[in-house]
Amino acid sequence: MDRIDNADLREALREIAQSNTFFYLDNDLGVSIEQMERAARQSDYTDKTLIWVSYPSGIDCYSEREVFQKDTRGYNGVMYHGNDMPGYLKRAYAVDVIGIKENKLHGSLYEIDIKDYAKDVHANAVSSNTIRIYEENGRQTIMPRDEFNRRYPLDLVKMAYWRHEPDDSSALKAVIENVWNKSRDGQYKLCSLWEHTNKLYDGRYVFYADQILRDISKLREPNSSDKQFFTTQLNSYIATAFNPDQFGKLLEALPYKNPEFSIKKGQRDMNVIVPRDEVLQLRKEPEKKSEKPSILDALKQGAEKSRQQDNPDKSTKKSKETEI
Repeated sequence: MDRIDNADLREALREIAQSNTFFYLDNDLGVSIEQMERAARQSDYTDKTLIWVSYPSGIDCYSEREVFQKDTRGYNGVMYHGNDMPGYLKRAYAVDVIGIKENKLHGSLYEIDIKDYAKDVHANAVSSNTIRIYEENGRQTIMPRDEFNRRYPLDLVKMAYWRHEPDDSSALKAVIENVWNKSRDGQYKLCSLWEHTNKLYDGRYVFYADQILRDISKLREPNSSDKQFFTTQLNSYIATAFNPDQFGKLLEALPYKNPEFSIKKGQRDMNVIVPRDEVLQLRKEPEKKSEKPSILDALKQGAEKSRQQDNPDKSTKKSKETEI
């Protein structure tokens, strides 16, 4: 896992999101940055760490303090993202907000495995039945969550913001400190934003190529109308958002010599098609690798080299319009 220290969070999170979020990027990113700007002004250190998740259809951001309180938006959100959802590439980070200096929002990013993190949250979250309200005039009010739910939002128009309060504050602080000591102390590789985002951009091709391979592996026999090709429908996010150059890189990540994209006439679905002989040959010799350079090999040599070597216009790998 990577760590990026003292980053310009506005720049860093946009770079990361652009590698993975295809829809609602600007709106959702703006909301999460506003949350971090508010966290920068807080004095309690437990308010300064947020869990930030980028996925194809948006971005979510939760206060880690809230995440470890049961039945809150943060807790439920992490449980949702922690579920195994094939086809959804998720990038998750613990964001430690440092502050605002010279109009830049500074903080450190810790890459996290959202599935493992969700397991920790489920095992250690504390109960919470109280809401603290911060009014515009600076006054604070504490009320039971049930009462807050009845009155919000019409009866609370003077509210600036609010947060959940745990039933046991010391237990919550202990949980958060334990998470930091266990999972974010000395287990990270320090890297630059450039190094990290280059890895993310190339890594997504590996992720979606693996998805294509899994789908094809489930087919017992060719499923095209003429029984000469194995076909599988491409992830809808990729079919909508990738440009021709990115489609070329995705094809390069597959171990086949002649995979192609196709679009059924009159439909918007995009499919990957692979000649039956290539699939059957690989099944007979699973250890055999394509002689063509793939992005999997390029990743080991560095993201920059992969970009220089990539040529999506190769005659053997192309996109075409056909009827299967």
